[in-house]
Amino acid sequence: MHRTRCEKLKDDLIGEAVLLILKDNGPINFKSLAVKLKIMASTERDVERRSALSSAVAEVEQKVKSSGGMHSDVRKNCHINSMHHLMVNTTQHKYDKKH
Repeated sequence: MHRTRCEKLKDDLIGEAVLLILKDNGPINFKSLAVKLKIMASTERDVERRSALSSAVAEVEQKVKSSGGMHSDVRKNCHINSMHHLMVNTTQHKYDKKH
């Protein structure tokens, strides 16, 4: 896969933002990443880096929007899956084995 210089720079800047969040002992999620990238973009003087930061912010904000209702669905599925073993007989007797 061939990535452009801007895509590589964007990935590097996202990694840099994650490291800064970790240094501040902050939570790693799309929202905190978007905030950190915006802060970095607001203080960046280099045009190319500022452009890559803006692109990274747009990409991360898109992820935030697309994962909006996902957390409640994941929690609901985890709850259902954790109860599943109580309702299904998974014990296998020695005479039930198939060889």
